[in-house]
Amino acid sequence: MYDLHIHSCYSDGSGRIEEIIRKAKEAKLKTIAIVDHSVEHKFGLTEAKAKKRQEEIERFSSKYDIEVLSGVECGILADGEIVLPDFKFDIVLASVHAQLSTDEYYRRILECIKKNEFDVLGHLHSTLFGSVNEDVEKDMEIIDLLSERDIAVEINTGHDAPPTSFLQLCEDRKLKYSVGSDTHVLSRVGDVRKGFELAKKFLPKGKFILDGR
Repeated sequence: MYDLHIHSCYSDGSGRIEEIIRKAKEAKLKTIAIVDHSVEHKFGLTEAKAKKRQEEIERFSSKYDIEVLSGVECGILADGEIVLPDFKFDIVLASVHAQLSTDEYYRRILECIKKNEFDVLGHLHSTLFGSVNEDVEKDMEIIDLLSERDIAVEINTGHDAPPTSFLQLCEDRKLKYSVGSDTHVLSRVGDVRKGFELAKKFLPKGKFILDGR
């Protein structure tokens, strides 16, 4: 099992790196990604913080014998851009973290996919940031772009996102996907089973992002 979206105390999570890795080992996870917010977030990763976090990841992943990816979650800005600290990450997520109108929400996501190189589109259609009226035509455009640019859609168990209505549109597509708890607390590390069940049901032709590495 994998949990590819965990926040630590290096942004707005409560868990320290060793605590997260130990909890993941206890949960018998094969691989995790510690994915803190990027520099646009007030508690986000700077270059210095990313380097310090990496030192801890290397030390404790070796101690507990578990694969730990160094990740970052970038907020999608008004111009569709994402901002990264000067650091080489193993996995980069891009997500909307603002309450937007339906038109602005889709515009921002589509611009982001077209403009940027990243690995995973995070918590699509999360209701935490307001309710967006789903537009099937725009959703299909997102799916087409993700497929063309080899970007994974995230099945996020913390946000219950994307909804099954979106996942149904992916059923016949060979789309990459990632699964993450998006946890900010230790107790939910590894809370991903529902995400993999949804992937099995709605993405039978899809490919998990870490397969074939």
